[in-house]
Amino acid sequence: MDAGSNPASSTFFNIELKFYIKKIEFFIYSVLSGILLGLGWPTDGFPIYLFIAFVPLLYVENYLNHSLFYILLCSFISFLTWNAISTWWLSYAKRINGTFALEAYLTPVLCNALFMSIIFSFYSWIKKHVKDKKIGYVFLVCLWVSFEKMHLEWELSWPWLNLGNGFANYTEWIQWYEYTGILGGSIWIWIVNIGFSESIIKYKNDKNILSLYKKIFFYIGIIFIMIFISNLIYIRYKRNQYERTANVLILQPNIDPYNQKYYISTNKLISKLKKLIDQKISKESMMIIAPETMFSEKIQIKNINKNKIISVFKDYLRNKSPNTVFITGVELISLYNKKKNKSKTSIPIFSKKTKNIQWIDVFNSVIQIGTNENIEFHHKSKLVPAVETFPYKKILSPILGNILLNFGGTVMELGKENYPSVFKHPYLGIKIAPIICYESVFGEYVSNFFRKKNVEFMVIITNDGWWGLSQGHKQHMYYARIRAIENRKYIARSANTGISCFINERGEIISHIPYGEEGVLYNKIYLNKKKTFYIKYGDFISKISLLTTIIILLYTIIYNIYNVKYR
Repeated sequence: MDAGSNPASSTFFNIELKFYIKKIEFFIYSVLSGILLGLGWPTDGFPIYLFIAFVPLLYVENYLNHSLFYILLCSFISFLTWNAISTWWLSYAKRINGTFALEAYLTPVLCNALFMSIIFSFYSWIKKHVKDKKIGYVFLVCLWVSFEKMHLEWELSWPWLNLGNGFANYTEWIQWYEYTGILGGSIWIWIVNIGFSESIIKYKNDKNILSLYKKIFFYIGIIFIMIFISNLIYIRYKRNQYERTANVLILQPNIDPYNQKYYISTNKLISKLKKLIDQKISKESMMIIAPETMFSEKIQIKNINKNKIISVFKDYLRNKSPNTVFITGVELISLYNKKKNKSKTSIPIFSKKTKNIQWIDVFNSVIQIGTNENIEFHHKSKLVPAVETFPYKKILSPILGNILLNFGGTVMELGKENYPSVFKHPYLGIKIAPIICYESVFGEYVSNFFRKKNVEFMVIITNDGWWGLSQGHKQHMYYARIRAIENRKYIARSANTGISCFINERGEIISHIPYGEEGVLYNKIYLNKKKTFYIKYGDFISKISLLTTIIILLYTIIYNIYNVKYR
């Protein structure tokens, strides 16, 4: 050692260097977790990555369990990376002036990553204070499932990245979703990740390579057992030979939502739809399905039978196919002359006709038109936050002002349906679940249509052209496959720009029109009234998880109070 050197200073420098290297290592691990989650996500991802994606993050958490701040930071990096990769297509959204609405991408990515990192950090805090890893891991799984359920129910709902959705493009792996829904898939992913992580951590401590191999193979076995069970269900699934059938015609008009939709006259739109229908319509009774908000013209509910669009299609069906119904998306409005009749979403307008203030509600709706007088309609219930609804308006409005994003059409908070409405074909007696766009991502919400009303199949109408030729429209369509499995019902999906398709009860796409093409699809679909376990009991897993979360939380509080008191 040189005469002038300071041993204490050298030791301190080495410690600082090691800590700096560790921080870089943890940062890399955190990013790696996010990348693996992204690589496992639909549509091009391979979901096997999801079973190892949390291992680097769990390893970091195990090492840093004394520092809640660093755990929050590292987990935020992981979840930010995942969100950014998996939902990058949100950046394609444009304002009405043609500029890209980056806030439509950054807001959900940043908020969702923050929510997820808070959940993960809370688990770490509980694990530290309960002094039992197993209880901590149970808490993590149950807390995460409870968070995913909350994402399906609260006003800031963004369940797009609920883990069970990650298998949407590998439906042969998840046929058992007819029992558990997507929350079962989330538990599957967490159990395997925790198992791999614990095996590696234990090996680092005891260096027992044989024990490591045994545990790794055990958790690999869990993956393949669940896939085997799923494939067994898939192979053995049989359609009842006595099930009824129905003829369905799907329309894909392929209208650019930015540059065409709000500039094409109603007459031209009607003419375009008629030309598409003429390709396959016959005197045989059928259902014709057109996309979400097909017309820019708003229809007043009070005078719905007098509306030009309704009248034109009624006359058209009388001449072409009297026993056919036409199901299409429209914007419906309700006007109120008295303030006491208005709803929470009503806005005041000045009426030139009465020269008084009126209140108006606008709904994103789907209607069923037949040759009879009765027009059935359903208003969208699950609205897109910051686009169709202002989340927690009383709290956030004074802080943020009007944050509703303008993608064309009406820039205002929409009204919504409180209870799901079912359509009934007036000539065939078929009951139909009408699902509008974003609603198709919500498992239990969709199953509610089938629980009590003996609905026989579902129609999904959507407009996925807001994100261009990106992964957005593909992910949305693949998520619909999960709804088919959960409920074992056929789906007829009409998308403005694509992908329009038929999906059978096993989640298989039996025919489709690619994105960006105009066309029609015609098929004979199978109907059934049977109720799956998921239809009967919905997201029962979330109830068990919430109860378990509360019990562990109370146990942790009592355990720590007792230790402090008697230490």
